[in-house]
Amino acid sequence: MVLHRVHHQILRSHHLFEPLNEEQMDELMSTSQLLSIDKGEPLFRQGEPAHSFYFVISGAVKIYRLTPDGQEKVFEVIGNRQTFAEAMMLMDTPNYVAAAEAVCPTQLYRISNSTYMRLLQSNSRLTFALLGKLCVRLHQRVNEIETLSLKNATHRVVRYLITQLARLPDGGNSFELPMAKQLIAGHLSIQPETFSRIIRRLIDEEIITQDGRLITVLDRPRLEQFE
Repeated sequence: MVLHRVHHQILRSHHLFEPLNEEQMDELMSTSQLLSIDKGEPLFRQGEPAHSFYFVISGAVKIYRLTPDGQEKVFEVIGNRQTFAEAMMLMDTPNYVAAAEAVCPTQLYRISNSTYMRLLQSNSRLTFALLGKLCVRLHQRVNEIETLSLKNATHRVVRYLITQLARLPDGGNSFELPMAKQLIAGHLSIQPETFSRIIRRLIDEEIITQDGRLITVLDRPRLEQFE
């Protein structure tokens, strides 16, 4: 019961759930499942019926599709206190348009689309919260398309590092890469070897240092101007 309440508090930190009162939250949780999955374990495959969306308590999940030639294209890696697949509730297709798989041991909630939609129809604040979430995601996707289409590989890597740096809550200069370089390279639509060469250039220029997945930015102005 204590864990249940802790998870309620974590869920309420996300704007998709903040407008729910206790009774509505209890109703949503009564049809939800808390899952603990291992690295490499799938949550759903492309084309499977989309009955649920997910909230990550801890760990990380990659969202990807397979290209016709069998290569994996990673669209996003979802981390702590983030949701994914919620847009499927409002799409015409009844099936998932991508696949989801854990990239490390992960704990998350599987949340019923039908229950959330029922609550959505009776709560205007919840409706606007969902619209806000989808607008943010759309803006992110547009920015990614611009970056992937118009900028070179070095710019993509530099912008990725700056984005990770900007997420630090304390204004620090060190962060851990959230996933393996192969996944980051796939997300940026470059080869892993290209990603490694760019990181090596940044190290040689004494702009960053690397210790495993730990990146320390030594000169942010030079990083921002690096091409």
